[in-house]
Amino acid sequence: MIGLVVTGHGLFAEGMHSSAKMIAGENENIKYVCFEDGMGLEELGEKLSAAYTELAGNDGIVVLSDLPGGSPFKTAVEVSMSHPDKKIEVLAGTNLPMIVTAATMIEFEEDPKALADELITTGQECIVRFELAVREEEEEDEDGI
Repeated sequence: MIGLVVTGHGLFAEGMHSSAKMIAGENENIKYVCFEDGMGLEELGEKLSAAYTELAGNDGIVVLSDLPGGSPFKTAVEVSMSHPDKKIEVLAGTNLPMIVTAATMIEFEEDPKALADELITTGQECIVRFELAVREEEEEDEDGI
């Protein structure tokens, strides 16, 4: 089983938690860590480290963060390096389909890299644009009918 940590700026993680719970239910193997306004990087690091420790009994951990290069992403990477005994994959650019997919797969997956690869694919495939299809009017018969 894989543990999952969701983190991001402001209440990103809390909002994702609320949405994921509605769709996939509550899961004790998913931890949500908010990087709230006024919080320092040290405190964020401590919260991420605590989440990693809580999930230590799993085969590995996948961290989903909001922005590539943002403080939650960089801190998650730094903290993962201070836990060399754990297999930890850190991703950025998280969307809700990735979290819902992870929530349904973490119980069956043992390799955090394989799960991370699957979540990247899911995240990319679930970005779509609505386009209204316009039907061309059927051509009228020569006699107008």
